[in-house]
Amino acid sequence: MNKYIIKLLTALLFLSFGIKAQVNFPVDSSVQIVSDGMIVDGVKMQAWDFKSKRNLEFNLNFFKTEWKDKSEKYTHVQYDGWDIVNAVIDDVIYTAKLKSAGKNLSYGFVATSSELDGQLSSLNRKMKDFPQPSSTQLLREIKSIDGSKKSSTMILTNKLSVIKNLDFYSNYFKKFNWTINKSMFSKNKKKGAFLASNGPSNVSITFDVQADTTFITAVRVDVE
Repeated sequence: MNKYIIKLLTALLFLSFGIKAQVNFPVDSSVQIVSDGMIVDGVKMQAWDFKSKRNLEFNLNFFKTEWKDKSEKYTHVQYDGWDIVNAVIDDVIYTAKLKSAGKNLSYGFVATSSELDGQLSSLNRKMKDFPQPSSTQLLREIKSIDGSKKSSTMILTNKLSVIKNLDFYSNYFKKFNWTINKSMFSKNKKKGAFLASNGPSNVSITFDVQADTTFITAVRVDVE
């Protein structure tokens, strides 16, 4: 699994997306492109991993100055230790999700989005219909392309046990003649892992029970 995709997928659970935008970044910040073109819940998104040698308040004030007076709607909320800023400017949504890392350090994600182009529209059509047990809910999905590799990373939930989820995926992929490389669960049956392959294409799934809900992270990679 691409660690940046998994980290971004989790971070984006509470963010919204609109259409194409241009973003300026504060001084004394370093920015790493997580993706210059992926699909998040059906829209094309650009995303940056953001680190700054300035404190959280400085960076929040920067984005406020950049966005608030121009925006039709501006929100700043706090959730689970994160400050999340959204601004709507000319039907474009700008999003920054930031957190303090000390007196003069902060970090987070900044994201923009746009309508799908031809290549990503094709990817969106091809990477669909991932198998799910009944009553499974898809919380978020990221699709991306890297040369001959097409991938889809999903967070899902259901009320089934880890063992029943493993049985479902084992039976499904065996039916289509995939090789089951791993199907295992922990002693307390609260965690599990599943790996399957078909030539260079592969699927990896992890399961984690919290309270009465099973959280599923699934990564599908198709190689042409």
